Amino acid sequence: MKKMYRYLLMAVLAICLSIPAFAAEAASIALLPLINNNQGDEIANQVYFKSAINAINAQKGFMLVENDKLTAAIDAAKIAGKVPSKAALEKIAKDGNVDIVIAMELDKLDDITLYSSEGNMMQLVLDGKAVAYYKITGEFYQHRIYDDKQVPEALTTRWDWTHEEWGRNVRAEINRILKVKKIMVDAPRMSKL
Repeated sequence: MKKMYRYLLMAVLAICLSIPAFAAEAASIALLPLINNNQGDEIANQVYFKSAINAINAQKGFMLVENDKLTAAIDAAKIAGKVPSKAALEKIAKDGNVDIVIAMELDKLDDITLYSSEGNMMQLVLDGKAVAYYKITGEFYQHRIYDDKQVPEALTTRWDWTHEEWGRNVRAEINRILKVKKIMVDAPRMSKL
């Protein structure tokens, strides 16, 4: 009889410990296509999606969503070629049934050679914008992406330095956006505990 009570107690304990796992739900994210104003640079689009998807997948509790309902919501917002406003992002989040909507714009991506007697340097010229909307809290995130990093020219000859820096900036923006979401959403939940 003691064994039966022990098994019953272990079963109840296992169920109680697994309940919080069922309650946790991943926040759904819509990643809008890059608004690329840097004419003739199609690699920037590829780097944007690859870097953004990797940054989202590296975070726990987030799920990238892509479906017909979301595509229809993006098309209905008619935001092609311009940074979406808070109202447009809010409409996409509501109609597409996602928690977070992220969009980025790239205006300039280039490098300039700075000549010097101590050795030539390459300076990055990167300018853009990132916006996001959090449906759960109604918060709108907006940040300018700007980078003018300088490195020795010899270090940039063997790879596509400008696009690598663009990808690094995209990952940084995605991480910043998701960190803001975690703070805003998790803080009220933690205060209830």
